Amino acid sequence: MDAATVRMVERLNYLFGGILVITAAIVATQAQALGVAIGVALTCLNFAVLRGLVFKWTSAVKEGDPSAGNRMYLIMPKMLGMMGAVIVIILFLPVDSIAFLIGYSIFFPSIVIAGVVDSLRAARTSHEPTTPSTDGAITGVNDANPPS
Repeated sequence: MDAATVRMVERLNYLFGGILVITAAIVATQAQALGVAIGVALTCLNFAVLRGLVFKWTSAVKEGDPSAGNRMYLIMPKMLGMMGAVIVIILFLPVDSIAFLIGYSIFFPSIVIAGVVDSLRAARTSHEPTTPSTDGAITGVNDANPPS
């Protein structure tokens, strides 16, 4: 996955999260809707922070920064903070834990859809259209000098 695909995942998180929160607000109980909303917000925040850390880390590696490898360790405090936030939310907020889990899991369909779109784009650009010639050989459509 490249940077454009990662950004697509982030945008799909916002889209799917918004749809899920609106749906939960209409059809679910208050605790369920709150759980979904907080789960969506937390996963969107998590993905945005992770994307920023990874982009900074990879750009520092490309530039040859000797301390670039140490930036990877910034992911650990982020992960610990996220785990602590999940524990606090489940234990102390009036949310439905299953609804929270559903809201937090919206990044799965986002990643799958962005991966499929990325694969389709790669497949489309890697195959140049071909046409059969009269002698049975396959030549490219854009060949300037076709075989005689």
